[in-house]
Amino acid sequence: MGEYGNNVIIYDTESFLIQHQIQVNNIVKSFKFSNNNRDLLVITKDCKVRFYSLMRFEGIFLREIANCHRGGINGIDVSMNSGYLLTGGEDSMVKIWDYEAQKTVPYYFQSFIGHTYPLTQIIFNPRNNNQIISVSERDG
Repeated sequence: MGEYGNNVIIYDTESFLIQHQIQVNNIVKSFKFSNNNRDLLVITKDCKVRFYSLMRFEGIFLREIANCHRGGINGIDVSMNSGYLLTGGEDSMVKIWDYEAQKTVPYYFQSFIGHTYPLTQIIFNPRNNNQIISVSERDG
């Protein structure tokens, strides 16, 4: 990650060997493993969420969601049952996406408003897929 961080490298912590090396072709801002441990979700500087399968060493590009927020994407999470994707962004919006329906167009999502400032963190409650926590920069 960083100014020239176009690659994602996944290491095995026991052997210290590279398990996966993925060429993203854009600056990587953040990433998240899916809960099925087969997919990697990558947030890029050009405001996309890219999905990669970890079935091969170099990763297999599956799909992407472009323009999911006006401005940057600041947070991402996947529900424990891997049914939903959660995103939060510079536009102060929280969006919940149907993880499986993203494989087709149009994308299915629900937007939530309530924050005044850009979101900084967003997660599902690990014990309850029906609850999310979102944090904004300066909301009281």
